[in-house]
Amino acid sequence: MSGIAALAGCSGGNNNNGNDGPNSDSVHNATYVNAYTGNPVDLHFNSSGSQNFSWPAGRAVFAPFVKYSFNKSKFLLGALDDLQIEGQEVTLTFRNDLKWDNGDDWTTEDLEVQLKLAKKTGSSLWGYLDDFEILGKKKAKLMLSGPTNPQIIKFELTNFFVDTKKETHEKWLNKSEAEFLRWAWEDPVASGAMSFVSKDQQAFEFERNPEFYNADNVNFSTYLIESYGGNTAQHQALMSGTKVDAATSLFTPPEIAKKFPKNVVEVNIPAKWGYGIVFNHNDPQFGERAVRQAVAHVINRQALVDNAGPRTKFVAPIPCGIAPKDQKSWLGDWYDDFETYGPESKQTNKAAQLLKDAGYSKQGGTWTDDNGNKLGGQYYSPAGWTDWTTMTQTVVSQLNEFGFDFSVTTKPTNDWFGQYSKSNFKMGSFYWLPGGARSAFPYFPLYYQLWATDIGGGHGYRKKADTEQTVPGRNGGEMTLNPLKVTEKIAQQPNDDKARQFVQQSAWHNHIELPFLGLVSKFEQSWTTNDDWTEASENSPNRRVKWPQFWWLHEGELQYKG
Repeated sequence: MSGIAALAGCSGGNNNNGNDGPNSDSVHNATYVNAYTGNPVDLHFNSSGSQNFSWPAGRAVFAPFVKYSFNKSKFLLGALDDLQIEGQEVTLTFRNDLKWDNGDDWTTEDLEVQLKLAKKTGSSLWGYLDDFEILGKKKAKLMLSGPTNPQIIKFELTNFFVDTKKETHEKWLNKSEAEFLRWAWEDPVASGAMSFVSKDQQAFEFERNPEFYNADNVNFSTYLIESYGGNTAQHQALMSGTKVDAATSLFTPPEIAKKFPKNVVEVNIPAKWGYGIVFNHNDPQFGERAVRQAVAHVINRQALVDNAGPRTKFVAPIPCGIAPKDQKSWLGDWYDDFETYGPESKQTNKAAQLLKDAGYSKQGGTWTDDNGNKLGGQYYSPAGWTDWTTMTQTVVSQLNEFGFDFSVTTKPTNDWFGQYSKSNFKMGSFYWLPGGARSAFPYFPLYYQLWATDIGGGHGYRKKADTEQTVPGRNGGEMTLNPLKVTEKIAQQPNDDKARQFVQQSAWHNHIELPFLGLVSKFEQSWTTNDDWTEASENSPNRRVKWPQFWWLHEGELQYKG
């Protein structure tokens, strides 16, 4: 793998055919090298098996249904040729030239298997569907179960890729969900810009896919997703100016960014994602609402931002399950009634009173329960995520100074996920928004915090979410609701105005119960180079799409200059 990179050159290579455009007769023998943290040997292409699925590799080989432009606030079609939503029917029309890289046509037989597997694995899309109907080889209809905000369906479809082939996937229809989720798809059939060649500990290797419907937009031969040990290693590679051409998602503090050469370009994209805390609701201590609220009061969220990256990070004004920049517009006249838990301060007096009222006391400077058990444990954080390490250290320092008893344990990303999936934890760092375009619509993060799909519900809140709960009301008194049912109603409304009351109720419940604790969000920092490669212009609708290194390739805005 490294030999290939060395021969081709990470920012270019030998021009065999001249630089007269992206047509197949002028494909350059050039290699684009995209840095990534993760061992390819441990990763695969089964997107449903999210714990070990390599999402960058998946984006290289699978064509997206639809994407979202953050700078233009519009949806962009990929494998779909047309998308119509009328009443309770969604008509999907796929491109006539959509093919697999083995030469087979893509047909709705593939889509049928994909939709059935999505239902088997509990895909959130099926929260809105009653059924679907195949209308032809390239056309299908989704029948919605009730009135649904069209934005919901569009955002849902941004998570769908042409990554399911009947011949390779239909065998899983008769297997259990667990078996399918464990399946490591090692040799994918591609529908996107690149075809899979091989992988080892160093890199995924891909080659240009001539069967791709936009193949004329791809004017170079090889794409590598190269493994690096963490953020620092990626920073050093970009500083060199020659070792890599990109880093899809890489937190970079200002002092490091200043050291990058001029050919390194930063693209900031609203992440709708960020650092938070996941609680184990089955734990006898952190399963108590008062303990979770005490944690929220103790943490000064602004200190996390100040320590880990004020250039691109910002606090959640209210921990309520809604992305920070969207809270005021959705909460409306409810906004000022929410408990903020002190975004820029440590509210230790409030925290102490909550713990005392819940039966905890301080023994030798440490909070303990009535059995003498210390309030704390191992606090998990992902190894190699330098900004998260800084925020974790800040959180644990603040909590322990108050009287908790936590110790930081860093784990490789896969093991970090596994710790939570197995419910083998008390509380620890985890992202509190599911990320991507969909998190701009509050239903998705609110549902995610109740269901914790990325860790298989390992936080233990799923059963509780679908029960009637009573919480303090907004104007005194009490509010009784089924949080899951109320959250689902958000998606069932035909427009945003009708959805607002359910967003407000769900967010109110969330900020009291704290299934997760939202602390920080950010702008994604995505990096590419422009000495040997083109880039989308600032005004292009493709400029701020997740992710530039793959969508620009799709659209012909990432090309080798020759």
